[in-house]
Amino acid sequence: MNSSSSAPRYQRNFGLDLLRSIAICVVLMNHGYLGFFVSTGLSKWEGWRAALSASAVFSIEWLFVLSGYLIGSMMIRSFETRGGWWASARDFWLRRWFRTIPNYYLFLLINALIAWWGIEEGRFAWSFAVFSQNLAWAQTKPYFFAEAWSLALDEWFYFLMPLLLGGVALLRRLERRQLFWAVALLLITVPTVLRSVVTPSAHFFAWDDDIRRVTLMHLDATGWGVAAAILNRWHPGWWARRQGLKALLGLALTLGAVAAMHYFMRVDWRGFAGGRFNDLALIVAPGVGTVLILPWLSSHQPAAGWGRWLAARIGDYSYSIYLCHFPLMLLMIHALKLWGGALGPIVGWVVLAWLLGVLAVSALVFHGFEKPVSDLRERFTRRVQAGPFSAQPSA
Repeated sequence: MNSSSSAPRYQRNFGLDLLRSIAICVVLMNHGYLGFFVSTGLSKWEGWRAALSASAVFSIEWLFVLSGYLIGSMMIRSFETRGGWWASARDFWLRRWFRTIPNYYLFLLINALIAWWGIEEGRFAWSFAVFSQNLAWAQTKPYFFAEAWSLALDEWFYFLMPLLLGGVALLRRLERRQLFWAVALLLITVPTVLRSVVTPSAHFFAWDDDIRRVTLMHLDATGWGVAAAILNRWHPGWWARRQGLKALLGLALTLGAVAAMHYFMRVDWRGFAGGRFNDLALIVAPGVGTVLILPWLSSHQPAAGWGRWLAARIGDYSYSIYLCHFPLMLLMIHALKLWGGALGPIVGWVVLAWLLGVLAVSALVFHGFEKPVSDLRERFTRRVQAGPFSAQPSA
């Protein structure tokens, strides 16, 4: 997930880096367990699988909320410093798309080659080039570039956030705080209403395909993050009061939902409490819970040390980690099948090699690809700001 930002004008925050690092590590653990243990027959659908799946679902929600919080904070600062909508939207889109799309297309190409070689069951479709593979419908099976569903949701959020701000401002003259609240409520309310009018499947995997992985059904996760950014900027009293208590309540809400999901997956994941439980427990609960945790988490800045350094590095590499971990796992599993030996005795070493490979590839991509593109972004943005499109367009 691409919620991290390397833009130099924003000071990094240890608490947010820590949340991002925990989330991406849990996703790695879940996918690694799925790929190297479940799919190879070394482990069956038991307690570990249910626990990791539940934790990974909520980790993705944390990343969505964190993305909404960071993007909402950026847009608020941009509106306050640059003034007009066009200048803020233009600079935001340039910075975001330079940050996310080159990496995405690089790994879209890699996944297309893996599918062409027959290592992945799914097949490339041009919808992935415009992030529409899961816009308002379930992605076609067998999955191609399966992890891209969340990246598509992020990209549509990046595209829609400035448009919603401009559209609401055109419809009604509002104070800046009211404008951002209106957009946050739209982002939260519309997907929630859409889910309420769709008859949900009680089967978890059907609900996962038809609801959770569909962009328009799930944008409210980012909306909760925008709401948190608004609370931080314009409601400092609420943000500062009883941070520890709010964090405990948010943690209890999130962990309670994780425990409930784990229980139903252990008992009867085909029924999964009737479908409606999914919406409340797996999308709304972690959204509200993360908003309650963020004030306490974002206020903690420890002295420089290995923990802060590690969280910062994982935060830097998180987008590349998310993009490279799955294709690397597919390649390793394919190589093991060609080898033909028993996986069981060496599975621990294989997983360790995979983790080290993910770290090495993500570091290489970050320093060898992302950073040069970021430098190009800064030069290009300055040129655009000084060029013919720098003026605010007339209404």
